[in-house]
Amino acid sequence: MRRKERPHYLPAFLVILIMIMLIISYVLVFYMQNKPDPNRIIQGVYVAGMDVGGKTAEEVQALIDGYEATKSDRPIHVDVSGNIVETNLKDFDYRVEENDVIDQAMKLGKGENIFVNYAEMKRVEAEHQEYDLTFTYSEAKLSKFVKKKCGKKAKKPKDATVKLVDGEIKYTKSRQGLSVDVDATVEEIKKQIEATAEGDINAVAVTTVKEPKVSEETARRCKDKIGAFSTTYSQGNVTRSKNLANAARLINGSVVLPGETFSVHDTISPLTEENGYLPAPSYNKGEVVDSIGGGVCQVSTTLYNAVLRAELEVVERSPHSMVVSYVKPSMDAAIAGDYKDFKFRNNSDVPILIRGGAGGGTIWFTVIGAETRPADRKIEFVSEVLKTIEPGEDKVTLDPNQPPTYEHVTQSAHIGYEAVLWKIVTENGKTTKKQINSSSYKAVPRYVTRGSGKPVATPKPSKAPAEDVDPPEEDEEE
Repeated sequence: MRRKERPHYLPAFLVILIMIMLIISYVLVFYMQNKPDPNRIIQGVYVAGMDVGGKTAEEVQALIDGYEATKSDRPIHVDVSGNIVETNLKDFDYRVEENDVIDQAMKLGKGENIFVNYAEMKRVEAEHQEYDLTFTYSEAKLSKFVKKKCGKKAKKPKDATVKLVDGEIKYTKSRQGLSVDVDATVEEIKKQIEATAEGDINAVAVTTVKEPKVSEETARRCKDKIGAFSTTYSQGNVTRSKNLANAARLINGSVVLPGETFSVHDTISPLTEENGYLPAPSYNKGEVVDSIGGGVCQVSTTLYNAVLRAELEVVERSPHSMVVSYVKPSMDAAIAGDYKDFKFRNNSDVPILIRGGAGGGTIWFTVIGAETRPADRKIEFVSEVLKTIEPGEDKVTLDPNQPPTYEHVTQSAHIGYEAVLWKIVTENGKTTKKQINSSSYKAVPRYVTRGSGKPVATPKPSKAPAEDVDPPEEDEEE
């Protein structure tokens, strides 16, 4: 009987099996000899170009912190039209963005499968495993830096203006300005931060040329008298006269640029003795009383009429509570606290200069600007009283300390009015009429003090009778 032959592939199978066993043994031996420390990263791992192989998580974190500090401690220079503004990346909270790089690196070569771990360790050792770090920063702080710090270095445009120097009109020069485009400059700095990996960061601010609102050529057009008005006052009332002169002085030389609004209240305030004012008669709730600055309403009234003739835009005007004597009804403009003011806006394209003063019983204002109106244009302002209101019976106060024959007028009666002001313009042979305002004035009775005490015996006449003395004139002006 023939012997049964062995399969011819058996030797090859055994060889392969032996080789596999040898490889497995080699892998096992190598892995056991080089088994990674569970608390350390395997060799061949890099974070942001730094070799972290064999390091603990704490050591890697320290490396990252140092790297972050180096990167954030870089200066930034921003050129704002030749002016350098400096800051630092850390001022924008420049830091490494939140990540799990250390956790990922710690897991390499430490899975459950030994063979996968071996393959991963050999791959990382040969090819290296790189982890990048990305940075983040506060764009809000960057924007604030550009707006506050860089914006200060930009030159503001300078308007030409008009000045009164020793009574003469002088003109100042204008200047171009530059403004920083905040959004565009922020983007430029961000671009340079991304592009500059090492060292200082340099950026150029994006600026825009700003032209002045008023050029010197425009300012020099302010040379014509376009409106004027004057009123008279009693020089006998010394304190009131001084108040008028003081308020006129504060207004004299005022310049109102195109588009600006002028306030009499803001210009002449505060009404205090420290600011040159004295007690003088003024209206208060239907009565004439002394108050600091009494009489300044005549200043605003005079300027109001000059502005009307200059045909500038009246923004705010209020009538007095009672009529005044220095202008007709509806031609006045009262000043009272912070609730009555005279304001006008320069609605021309040329600066307006106000000249004024008070003296010799006259207060006057002249408005200087550019005369653009036709030469044949004539303007007239007419006051029309629509209704008259009688003051009524006297308001009597009895004084027991005075005899029945005693009578003293403490305040004169005021007739009340309803009135309007018309503007009548004649130009090219055509006349137009327009209502400018309407006003209501209270009717106030006469205030009288009469004696109610016992009669006083009539003294015998002396050889030379005493000369009668006229009572002082009561100032009814506000």
